[in-house]
Amino acid sequence: MNNETLLRPKVRTRQVKTATKDADLVRERRTALINAAVVVFKEKGFHETTVRDIGRAAGMTQGSIYNYVESKDDILYLVCDQIVSEYQDETRRALANSPDPVERVRSAVRAVSEVMYRHQEEILLIYQDSHLLDGKSRRVILARVEEFIGMFETILTDAARELKIELEHAHFAANILTFLPTMIALRRWSLRSDMSSEAVIEGLVDFLSKGLGFSAAAVAR
Repeated sequence: MNNETLLRPKVRTRQVKTATKDADLVRERRTALINAAVVVFKEKGFHETTVRDIGRAAGMTQGSIYNYVESKDDILYLVCDQIVSEYQDETRRALANSPDPVERVRSAVRAVSEVMYRHQEEILLIYQDSHLLDGKSRRVILARVEEFIGMFETILTDAARELKIELEHAHFAANILTFLPTMIALRRWSLRSDMSSEAVIEGLVDFLSKGLGFSAAAVAR
């Protein structure tokens, strides 16, 4: 399998207008706005948060913010878009170093779970507030999430073919595989007890790979 070709992302995005032509500066300022917005949205809620609030947290004036985005909705979209992009990027990096089909599945689950740990606040924000996106932004984000699920469907289908094992309902399996790691953020109140982050991640990797028939023991049979 040529992972680079197979998992190359399709361009699904919504252009966020900017008055600044310096791409590096735009990227830097938008990252600051995203990080600040996650904190302020969590504290005050999306509706009660103003652009001035986000600017204050980011160390930017309200006027300067409008050089990089046009609205608070743009900032929420950028938060959602960044997380989906990181899911995809981390999965591709994991696959690049995993020629073995069983390890490809395990590495992909591990990569997604690690993203969940790094961005728990953003994951919570997406699940709480993504419905507040305007229609076009919401469609773009959902299309990119579906593309991400499709990446995992391809991973599972190719691994099953290489290993000559039966995999029914690959799209359903890919949905389970990509959704279950969200418990790291959505159930973190319950996971703070007696397990380290490494133990939780490896537990998810083992549970999902075995449940889908991609453990070494299952393949050996």
